[in-house]
Amino acid sequence: MGVRAAGMAGAFTAVADDASAVYWNPAGLATGSFFSLVLDHNKIERGSGNGDRGTGNGERGSGTLLALGTPPLGLAYYRTAMETSDPASSVTLHHAGVTVLQSLTERFVVGATLKLVHGDVSSGGTSISTNRFDTDLGFVAKGSLARVGVSVRNLTAPEFDTPGGGTAKLDRRVRAGVALNATRRTLVAADFDLTTAETPRGDWREAAVGAEANPLKLVWVRGGVRWNTADGPSAPIGTVGASVAVYGSTLADVQVSFGSDDGNRGWGAGLRFVF
Repeated sequence: MGVRAAGMAGAFTAVADDASAVYWNPAGLATGSFFSLVLDHNKIERGSGNGDRGTGNGERGSGTLLALGTPPLGLAYYRTAMETSDPASSVTLHHAGVTVLQSLTERFVVGATLKLVHGDVSSGGTSISTNRFDTDLGFVAKGSLARVGVSVRNLTAPEFDTPGGGTAKLDRRVRAGVALNATRRTLVAADFDLTTAETPRGDWREAAVGAEANPLKLVWVRGGVRWNTADGPSAPIGTVGASVAVYGSTLADVQVSFGSDDGNRGWGAGLRFVF
């Protein structure tokens, strides 16, 4: 979720300082601009379809984000979708949330995104819908040279009904990150999951490193790598991305992710308005 974050390979928990923080780390809204508006879309694929790597038959997914952020409040809608061809199945989740923040001291901020999640699960030509309430939490400690962030996503681990009477659960994910101002125009960051998720590809616990630089006044470039540190496939993925100021405070973002068949490869594009 988020083209800028994807361009840094997901090393974004401590970096999140625009409206995409409502997803990555709610507390991050207090560390960035006075106002930001984000609209972006990412597409991914996993698996090669050759039966002995990845998911065998492959998976395709997408994430679309529309978010507005200010230091005291954020609003967001985002949609995630994943589908497989064999067996034919899909899961689509619509999240609508409001983010609130509280400063504990000048340097410590906590935040929460309270959200309604509508899930559509389809299998074998039958689909079923479920509504659930959920919460994401975030914490940021900020200084002049570095920031540290922790996020808890899917706090309630909501379950969604599936055709046939079963359920599909969103795992609770705890993630930590650190971001360092290497130079006045360069930021380096690292993230790591503190929890392990069960996936069709095996256990998943991600680590990521990334960087973002502002070499020209109206241009930003970024890149990174992420991989799985659990018992499943390592699935290394490299990423590159860029932003260009196209008009005033409006920036165009793009990213490309490439690498292992077992990882999330794809691309994304979007617009941000920040001041």
